[in-house]
Amino acid sequence: MVGNGAGATDGALRERLEALLGELGVASPPTSVADHGARLGTVTGVLPDRVLDLAVTESGRRRLRAELRGRRWAEERGIGVPEVLAAADDGRWLLSRRLHPAPSGGPQWTEAAVAAAVRIAPLPAPQGRPWQPPAGRGLGRVRGTVQDAGRLVRAGVRLTELRAVRVAAAQLPLSEVTHGDFCAANAVLDAERGLVVLEWTGVRAGPRHRDLLTLWASTPGAEDRERIADTVLDRTAGWEGPDVGLLWHAVALEQLVGRVTGSGRSEGPDLAAARSRLSEARSRAAELGSPVAG
Repeated sequence: MVGNGAGATDGALRERLEALLGELGVASPPTSVADHGARLGTVTGVLPDRVLDLAVTESGRRRLRAELRGRRWAEERGIGVPEVLAAADDGRWLLSRRLHPAPSGGPQWTEAAVAAAVRIAPLPAPQGRPWQPPAGRGLGRVRGTVQDAGRLVRAGVRLTELRAVRVAAAQLPLSEVTHGDFCAANAVLDAERGLVVLEWTGVRAGPRHRDLLTLWASTPGAEDRERIADTVLDRTAGWEGPDVGLLWHAVALEQLVGRVTGSGRSEGPDLAAARSRLSEARSRAAELGSPVAG
């Protein structure tokens, strides 16, 4: 019989995960199941001590392969990552040890997160390709673009500024390795393992200080952000200041655009905080001599 409705779909996904767990010798069923098929191409089963990701699309399979690629590379650099308990070499599934995060923020978290970003940065990037979500297409995307432009203007984003900064930032030298999404939510303090960095699918070459500036933009605490900003400035030579200022501006714009359009992380700064970050980033960019005016 063909089921219909969300309940039937959730039940089928749970059965698939339980069947795979059984093959892996795990008797406990997942306590919760999350369907990320539309966005990430995977479904996730959470157990008390483990997390199982199963690819349900080809994009999801590539994503899990990229995640394994990133974690293995990061471990070689002494960076904490979710422990891999078992994985399919072809990327169809990934079983990890579950983390039990402590509250983020404060000097200990900031110091550990900054240290991880610094260890990620030296070239070369790992072999293989990072993962990117499938791009939207069609009339809905066109309509969304028009609507988003209106929202951005109302939020205080100057479209000429946005275009100019994006174009200029896209030309910056790819002189470091970037995690791909080194936001505060992806740097967690585990009660047993210390700092663990999540989401390794997007590791690639990037512009100078991309990870530190992403961390700065997404960190809630003002004192923590100031420590991160001081690290960026301390590690920036005078001759590279204009590039770093431009990227600072671009990262803050990117975060605000994500919040306004709904394409950003739900756990990131709210709209008011994102606007405040942009104002500060404009000032930092001007002080560092960015070639694009705020």
